[in-house]
Amino acid sequence: MCPMLRKKSVGEKGKLAKELAEKCLQILREKYGVKSAFIFGSLRGDSPFDERSDIDIAVEGLPPERFFEALTELHSFLPEGIEVDLVPLERARPSLVALAKGEVEMPKEPVEALKVEVGYELKELERIVGKVKKAVSRLRKPPKEERLIALGKYVHDFYECVERIFERIEKRLEVSIPTGSSWHTHLLRQMEQEIEGKRPAVIDHDLALRLHRYLRFRHLFRHTYGYELVWEELRPLVEGLPEVFNALRTQLESFLAKLKSQGAGSFS
Repeated sequence: MCPMLRKKSVGEKGKLAKELAEKCLQILREKYGVKSAFIFGSLRGDSPFDERSDIDIAVEGLPPERFFEALTELHSFLPEGIEVDLVPLERARPSLVALAKGEVEMPKEPVEALKVEVGYELKELERIVGKVKKAVSRLRKPPKEERLIALGKYVHDFYECVERIFERIEKRLEVSIPTGSSWHTHLLRQMEQEIEGKRPAVIDHDLALRLHRYLRFRHLFRHTYGYELVWEELRPLVEGLPEVFNALRTQLESFLAKLKSQGAGSFS
């Protein structure tokens, strides 16, 4: 059982996370014989480290059949409140590999760094939308259970990626991310608001309303069985995905342009 993590400052949590990360690296090298393993992400300084940050470890040479064995062992000694994300570089997207290996240096200026991060996530969203469009184009009748579950997973992943963009924006611009059981909803609502002295509104109210439907589906998908999905309920979300994505991309590009022209921290 994982030990409890007493309430720590962000600095204390970061120090503890680094110590635990070194232990993780040692286990991966000595017990699992990986070719290489190293820390990246916020713990390395690629992005701001905060109370939500985890330990990101890139690994090469970990046998796929031992992935979950290794991940479970690493989690076994981590205190509650600290998690580890294990990323096999052999299967990771090229942009993530380049970033993890330090081949692409993240800009130090917050707005420029945010532009890079949002760009990465938009590419992931574009990939998800492309797969959905391809799957839908092949439908000649309501999808069977397996394909319906796959489409549901794509819609779920779409909002996961959208929310990751919103989190990155707030972290880079030093805006507090909501807490509590309803933080996902509050974060979405926060995106349509200007934060005085920090940033303009990220999206408009109409887009926020449309995204809220995907947020609600994300919750349903995570708390129901795949075979309980209903095509008539999911269909509007699936078919609306390209339009919502295009609107989101346009508004994010506008937000970043405004941020760059006026400067972060100049909004009041």
